[in-house]
This record gives sequence, structure tokens and C-alpha cells, in this order.
Amino acid sequence: MSSLSVVGGFARLRRHWPLWIVLGMAIGMRLWFVYAYRYAFFFPDSRSYVESAQNGYPNSIRPWGYSALILPLLHQPYIRIAILQHLIGLAMIVAGYAFLRRRGCRPWVSALAMVPLALDARVLTIEHYVLAETAYLAFTAAGLFLIAWRDKVGWVAAALGGTLLACAALTRSVGLPILALTGVYLLVRRAGILRIIAYVVPAVALLGGYMAFYHQHWGVYAMGEYQGRFLYARIVSIADCDKLKLTDDQRKLCLPNPTHSTSWDQRPDQFLWAASSPAYQFHRSEKDDPILQKYALTVIEQEPGKYLALVARQTGWHLMWRAPLVDNGECLALQWVPPKRPGDSCVAAYYLPVKIGNAPAPSFLVDNPQANALHAYGNWVTTPGPLYAIGVLVTLFAAVWRFRRRPWRDAADAMLFTFGGFGLLIVSVATSLFDYRYAEPAVLMIPVGLALAGNRIAALAKTPAPAAAPGPAPGPGPEKATAADEVDGEPPAALIEQTRTS
Repeated sequence: MSSLSVVGGFARLRRHWPLWIVLGMAIGMRLWFVYAYRYAFFFPDSRSYVESAQNGYPNSIRPWGYSALILPLLHQPYIRIAILQHLIGLAMIVAGYAFLRRRGCRPWVSALAMVPLALDARVLTIEHYVLAETAYLAFTAAGLFLIAWRDKVGWVAAALGGTLLACAALTRSVGLPILALTGVYLLVRRAGILRIIAYVVPAVALLGGYMAFYHQHWGVYAMGEYQGRFLYARIVSIADCDKLKLTDDQRKLCLPNPTHSTSWDQRPDQFLWAASSPAYQFHRSEKDDPILQKYALTVIEQEPGKYLALVARQTGWHLMWRAPLVDNGECLALQWVPPKRPGDSCVAAYYLPVKIGNAPAPSFLVDNPQANALHAYGNWVTTPGPLYAIGVLVTLFAAVWRFRRRPWRDAADAMLFTFGGFGLLIVSVATSLFDYRYAEPAVLMIPVGLALAGNRIAALAKTPAPAAAPGPAPGPGPEKATAADEVDGEPPAALIEQTRTS
């Protein structure tokens, strides 16, 4: 290897010094996290993922994609799952930086957009859980980066992007809206019918195959059978049954004492599992999901204003520095910050080896200053909600400001990422509940969209306004045209016409 090539290689690496700083901090934080917490974290959903992997068939609540991913690591210490997810987080930082550089963003802007994913304490904590969020975000980001990588979407990129986004939906069903949004993006980009077919076919094949797989074990073609139940829990607290037109069976699903629902407003999932819930009392079976869905849709149809106000209010919590959470809502939020003592009330528990079907016993390591320091870090270093609001506003501005001066492609890219991330916040609140865990995609997608929007605005600011088309220059009339008016030796048209008429 010549000295010139070595120097050139170092020069290329030095050009990306902002990435090395952010990546170095991200690696350091993840090493610290694994050193402080020697076991993976457990959440009640973790049990269903592990059980589904061991059983080899889909869970009735959650898709089987994540269970398939952890299957090779199932009989090993679960900390290896956490370590793998931390590595995936690092890979997403590099991929996000490379994508933004490809789209023309400056190195420091591209690296700055990766800071939330690199350092957010909630992201670090979620990566340490046996949960699907990290894998879901990786599939989603990879699919979107592929599709938006080039100026013209290639059919291979469209096919791979559709495959990856379908895998995201099979990891968490909330990925379905992103599949639809990306399809709209391809239409707006005028990708062409062949590329749209290349995008749709693998996605439909994967989702259809999974639904057939689900039908084989549960007797119904579906992604899961709890969507109606979750929607019931979301709206039951706002249903004013005295004013609603309901059937007698539907009235059984109304809360007998609506005043008690106030304390559960921030944790509507309790209406799924609590023994006092009408849904639990009268329709406990998965097969009853359509009944609960019908009730929920009836309430929304008759009280749309209350439902929209609820969704708007709690979506707005994602845009605040700190959501106004109390009691059970605050308890859930504490699950996603580094714990002082794993297993204490309202914090992450260690996932120790136990018999499948049982929750791991609360088991503490000796208190150590590392966990205390990480807990203090988690109280301060999280992605601020106002950043999401800024991302939405800047992206909207970039889409409409001087839009005739520059191709609209980069505005479409910015909107795909920003509104994809923000849309997932809305969908999670509208169909389930407010939970910082469901905001993890926004931690990556909205900063990427913001960087793309800022890059467009900067380019537009430097683009001069198009000059007005020049009008016809005044010249002599036909009678006064002379040989001096000839161009390149040819007589002017006026003289030709004058000759003909004479």
C-alpha cells in the first residue's frame, strides 16, 4: 500500500470526525450500561415473546417476528440479547449518518441528528430489555434508508425496502402504517408502476404468509386478536353511556363507576387485565375481540370530539419536556430509565432464568455507584419533546417555502421521516396509550427528517430567484430594415417579406 493511499484514507476518515465523536460516546455509554447491569431487563411483554419463541407459533397479542429473531439466543444468557440490541443501536447510528451524508447534509449536521439515538437514556434502557422495539426500529430505518437512498428509486431498493418494512410490521404491528405511508411516498415520488409493484409484492407475500401461519394455529386470518381489546381500553373511560345509543350487550361494557376511571386515564391498559374491567368479566376470550372493537368504534362514531381531544391531549405530552404523569402513568414511565436497583417498584427487573410462564423473581445485585450514576443520567439525558415539535414545524416550512425553486424530492424525504416518526406517536396514543417506550422510533426518524428539512431550507436560501423571461427587443419596422440587420449572412425576415410583396 502506497503512502499516498494511506494519507488519502486518513483524510477520508478525518472528514467524518463528527461521526467518530458521536459513535465514541454511544459506544462508551453502551459499554457502561452492560457493565452496570449484568442481566437483560424484563417487562411483562418479554414473557410472551420468549414463550412464543419456545412454542414455535405466534402469540395472540403480538406478532411472531421478534420471537423468531431471539430464537437462536433463547437457551443462552439473555444478556446476549441485550448486547446484540446495543450493537444494533450502534449500527443504526452509522447507517443514519451515511444516509444523511448521501442526501447532501454536512458531516456535523448528520452526526448531530444521531445524538438522540446515541445518548438517550430511554433508548439505552429499551435496548437492554427483551423487547421488540430495537429490532422494529432497525427494520423500519433500514427499509426507509434504502428506499430514499437514491434520487431515483430502483426496483431492487423498492423490493428490499418493502421486505424490510414488512419485517418491521411482523415485529410490531404498528409498522403497518409506515408500510402504507411509504407506499404513498412512492406514488408522490412518481416511482413508476414497476417499482411500486416491486415494493408491494414482497410486503404482501410476507404479511399474507404470516396471516396464513397465524390461521394455522388460531383459526383466523389476522396479525393478532387484541386490536379491538386495546381500542376498547383506550376509549372506555371517555364513553358517556347515558347519552350513547348502545345495545343491551354493549351497555354491559360500560364502566359501572365512571369516576374511578380518572385514576386510570394514563394507564388504560389496566382496562384489559384488571378483574374489575367489564371486558375482562364478560369477554375474556381472544375470540371476543370483534365485540370489543365494535363497542369501541360505536363510541368513537358517536363521540368523535371527545376521542380526538383525548388523542390530541396525550399526543401533546410527547411534545413536552416532561409529560404530566402521576401514579400508574409515572410508574410506567420509570420503567424506561436506568434503575438504581433492578426489581424495585416501578423500575426494570432483571430477566433471570426461570420456568417459562413465570415472571422472574426480583433479584438485586449489590447496589453499585454505576447504577446510581446511570439513574441520575437518565433523569436528565432524554430526547426533549419540543424537538419533535420543532421537527414537524421545520419540515412543514421546508415543504412550502419557495417550493418552485427546487425539486420537491428532498421535501418528500423529510416528510417521510418526520411525519412517519410523529405519526407513530399519534397512532400509539390513538390505539393504545401514551408510553415513552412507543416514542423510540421518533428518536431516530424525526431528527433525520429535521436534518433533511434543514438541508433543503439552506439550499433554497442560496438559490437565486429565476430571472424573468426577456421580452422582444424593439427594432425597426419592415420598411426601414437594411442589410445591416442580417444575422450570420442571412437576410432578416422583414426584408424577405418586403421582397415578396414588391
